[in-house]
Order: sequence, then structure tokens, then C-alpha cells
Amino acid sequence: MRTPRTHHTPRTPRAPRRSRFLLPLLLLAPLVLLVFRPVPRKGVAGASDGGGGDLYADDAARERAIRYNRQREWLSLFGTLYGALINALALRTGLSARLRDRAAAVAPARLGPVIPYTLVSSLLSSLATLPLAYYSGWVVERRYDLTNQTRRAWLGETLKGEALGLALGLPLAQGVYAVIRRYPRGWWAILAALAIPFTIVLSILAPVLILPLFNTFEPIRDRALAERIKALAAAQGVTVSDVLQMDMSKQTKKANAFFTGLGGTKRIVLADTLLDEFTQEEVEVVLAHELGHQVGGDIWKLIGLGALTTALTAGAVDRLARPIIARVGARLGLDPARGLGDVAALPLLALLLSAISLALAPLQNAISRNLIEHPADRYALDLTRDPAAFVGAMEKLGRLNLADPQPPAIVKWLLYGHPTLQERVDYGRSWRAEG
Repeated sequence: MRTPRTHHTPRTPRAPRRSRFLLPLLLLAPLVLLVFRPVPRKGVAGASDGGGGDLYADDAARERAIRYNRQREWLSLFGTLYGALINALALRTGLSARLRDRAAAVAPARLGPVIPYTLVSSLLSSLATLPLAYYSGWVVERRYDLTNQTRRAWLGETLKGEALGLALGLPLAQGVYAVIRRYPRGWWAILAALAIPFTIVLSILAPVLILPLFNTFEPIRDRALAERIKALAAAQGVTVSDVLQMDMSKQTKKANAFFTGLGGTKRIVLADTLLDEFTQEEVEVVLAHELGHQVGGDIWKLIGLGALTTALTAGAVDRLARPIIARVGARLGLDPARGLGDVAALPLLALLLSAISLALAPLQNAISRNLIEHPADRYALDLTRDPAAFVGAMEKLGRLNLADPQPPAIVKWLLYGHPTLQERVDYGRSWRAEG
């Protein structure tokens, strides 16, 4: 016998599900076309053919650099998959749920299980991934003669980094779960908004409280060069508190330079490895690139992009995790009534976060390459009008860092926030031809 149908008040017709995504896609289309355009490569005489040019002394040296990069890329992929496996096993075996119950038993009722759960799960995860971190962070670097660290020094810095991560991460996790439980529907929007002041505060404090934990920073010894750099910055309306050098050589043979801090902590930092190898003109063009970020307000663009990415990612995690927890949460030992507020669901959130971040990586990297990093290269060339120094600096950075001049397209999309080394060298040469 069939149950008779009940009559319902007719609902207003809803737009087909596909059409809900049509307007956002149409709005995003121009941005996608803009950021995925190739970095300009003017077809001029003298431009490289894309094969690595004279960056490396011979084919053997270039092949060595490519091998190094391919190993690191495969290790990065394996690390992502291995991390996903760890989170999946924590859920499937009920380990996450048991850990939550133990944490709840020892934690004060007012605070709940978040901090002890996060502490123990972070330590277990670090132990599980330590062999991979050791292999990729020390063994491979040693094999290619790029590290200056002993095993003991590497382990000491790794432990220091873990301790710092816990010191920052434990109260942060407590705050995040407080927001999720207080605002179970709109937590993702609130966290995205809070990410902006958090990033600003961290940017101000990092140069004076965090970075000195790993390296020694001191005023650059070549004061004449320091004054030239300050004058270059002042001419562009950028005030820096000082020009510093860091003992990057205690960790690696690679070179780097960066602009860091906000407000009173704004400073230019040069690695000693860079100062030892680069001419003054090459140092100036590297710093002109960093000035380009400051003049262009790129740090604020990145903060805004980070907040938008956080909102999109957290919103997607919320949408995907809710039905999963409702459907299979009980079988995994999760509490469907608490939903995302159950800290035992953290491995599920991590799995979804990793997948969504991987999906967004090509767009984020394309934005960085084409709208942030390439304009900074152009600014450096326009400011210094020294393409020879620009090309020389790029080639030296490539050799010191054992860069792959022209990586496969998929590697570039997934991992490269800067134009490839060959693109930068070619652009510098083409600018000179225009000059």
C-alpha cells in the first residue's frame, strides 16, 4: 500500500545549480586570462633559446641542476601524498577520536581538548614525517653540495622550528575552534577577516622576534653600499630602518635577498652568500626588484590575496566537510552533533584543505608570477637601467641555487610563484635590446 502524497505549498523555482556558478566564472574569466598569459619574451637577437643558455658551464652542470630540481619536486609530491595518508589513517583507524577522548580527560573543562589534542597530534605527525624531512632537507642538499649544515645543526634548527610552530600554533588552534563553535555557520568568513590583522601583526614582529631565532642579523659591513641602497630606496619614497646582512652561509650555499617588516621594522636583508658573490651593481638591481614590491604595495596585495584565498578555502572546507561528517562521522568516532567543532575532525579538515590548496595553487602562482613578480623585475630594470647587471644577477642566483632554467609547465603552474629563470634572463636581454 503506497503512502498518499501530501500537498506542499509550491516553492519559487530555483535557478539550476550550474547557473549559480556561471556569474562567478564569468567574473573570474578575465583575471584567469590575464594571469595565465606568458611573461613577455620579446623576440630579439641574443635572447636565449630556452635551453639554459650560458647559465651553466656545460651540459653536465645543467643536467645536474635539472636532476636536483626533479628530485625535490618528486619529494614534494610524495610529501603531500604521505601527509594525506597520515590524516586518512588517523581518521580511519579511530586514532583521532581516541586522542580527542584522552585530551578531553586531561584538559580543564573550560578549555576543552583542543590544545592537548593539537600538541600530541602535531608531535606524532612530526615524528612520522621526520625521515622524509631529513632526506629532502639534508641528504639531498648534501648530495648536491648546497648545505653547510651538519646533521646535528640541521636537527637543531628543525626542532627549533617545531617548537616555534607549537608556540604559535597551539593558542591559534584554540582560537580557531572557539570561533568555529561560537559561529558554526559563518566561522570561515570570520577567520578570513581575522587573517588580515593577524598577518599584519606577524609581518611587523617577524623581523625582530622570529627571524633572529635562526640567523644573526647585523648592519651591512659595506657602509658605502648601505648608503647607496638607502638612497635608492629614499628616491622612490621608501624609508627603511636599516640595511642588514644575515649569516645565511651557516645553513646553505644558496643566495637570497628580501624586504621584510612593516612600519618601524621595515628593513632590507642581504644574505652574506649574495654579498660574497655579487658585484655592487648586481646587488643594486636585486634590491631594486625588492623596492618594486614596496612601491607597488605588493605586501598589501598579498595580504588581501591571502584573505581572499582563506575565505574561499575555508568556505569550501565548510561546504564539503559538513555532509561528510553527517554521513560517516559516527563510524569514524566523530561527533556529528558538534560537526566541525569536534577537534577529532581536524585530519578531515587537513585533507580537504590540502586538496583545495593544491587546486588553487596554479591560479595563485600565476597571479604572483604575472601581477607581482614580473612587474617588480620590470621596475628594477626601469630604475637601474642596467640590464647587464640584472641578467648577471639572475644567472648568478640560478647557479648558486642550482635552479632549473626552464621547468616543465606543470611544475611551473604548481610550484613557481616567480617567472622561470630563463624567462627572467630573456626579459632582461630583451629590455636591453629596447634600451
